[in-house]
Amino acid sequence: MILGIAYLSILAFTLIFQSIPPLLPLISSELYLTYAQSGLLMSLFSLPGLFISLLGGFLSDRYRMRPLAAGCFVLMIGGTTLVTLGTDIRILWLGRTIAGIGAITLSIFLPKLLSQWFKDGELGLAMGLYNTGVPLGSVICFTLFGRMGELWGWRLPILLTGSYSLIISILFLSFHRRPSSQEMESEKPIGIHKSLKEMGFTIWLVGLSWLWFNAAFTSFATFAPNLFLQKGYTVEQSGFLIGIPLLGSLLFSTPIGYWVDRFKHQEWFIGMGAIALAILTLFFNFSSSFLLLVILMGVFSAMIPAPIYSLPPELLKIENVGLGFGVISTCSSIGLFVAPYLVGKAKDLTGSYSWSFILISIFFFLIMIFIFFTYRSRKTILLTSPHIKVE
Repeated sequence: MILGIAYLSILAFTLIFQSIPPLLPLISSELYLTYAQSGLLMSLFSLPGLFISLLGGFLSDRYRMRPLAAGCFVLMIGGTTLVTLGTDIRILWLGRTIAGIGAITLSIFLPKLLSQWFKDGELGLAMGLYNTGVPLGSVICFTLFGRMGELWGWRLPILLTGSYSLIISILFLSFHRRPSSQEMESEKPIGIHKSLKEMGFTIWLVGLSWLWFNAAFTSFATFAPNLFLQKGYTVEQSGFLIGIPLLGSLLFSTPIGYWVDRFKHQEWFIGMGAIALAILTLFFNFSSSFLLLVILMGVFSAMIPAPIYSLPPELLKIENVGLGFGVISTCSSIGLFVAPYLVGKAKDLTGSYSWSFILISIFFFLIMIFIFFTYRSRKTILLTSPHIKVE
């Protein structure tokens, strides 16, 4: 039941977040937006995460989740409604920012909730299942929203995401339960600064790895549809091509989570996926076999989310796990906020998508660099503290 409501909730997050890219050509055409302004529609959703993610993670370690989640859903619904009704780009930016405050904070609470209910040996599988909600929501958006926007206007799909969030908020508040064990309530209340100091820097390396993945994948999902349109594809075909990498994550994330439970070595999964994605992204500048490229991207992109989300419960004490997910969310928000704007700006300055895809490839390559340092740091912890179990 807990996995179910967490899954439906992360699906609400994804539907709101990814509703913009398939509708971006329609929004840009109606409001006469530049590529940089279009990128900000994605970036501003993630901007609040720069400031509230650590606080949200800290609060999830100290207070009950039901009222915190209720506030998140209110912001998500209100912000989405504002985007639906907005007729000026500044109103849309404001709505996306408000929705982002609620959605990003909720995305911190959910893996924390799962870490309370699922323990070592089953957490990887739970996180693998949970993380299929992101590609599933993205597939829904890229497959259906473009066509719906053409038929009935771009506002209707966004309105539907707000309606779905309202329904899920009712389900969450009705079925949420705390674990029967009260272990989570027994820690001494300490300040956020002391908690951050206790965590150490290894969790930040994990967060930076997640930063580059979100920077790369979101930039690709935001601007690849326009590249496909320039190559003669229709809106529906472009949405289909973008949906394939997300479908790969949907199919393979759960098996990857299962293998993480059995074999550990999360860094190896992440590193192999990152280098493959970096190479594949470069080929968009030289190949017209887009279908093969997006299929391969779907396979390798599935190797990163579940291993990343299984690391904080292993690296941190139980009283700081929520704050650890806050670190990951903070880093993710930096990538989501900065990257689409930079990639859009590269297109504005050069008039070509070649440099945009080179930049996305660099983002993917940086995942491998930072996850390597994570691996080295964990090995150091094992050598200096042999009583600590580090796989």
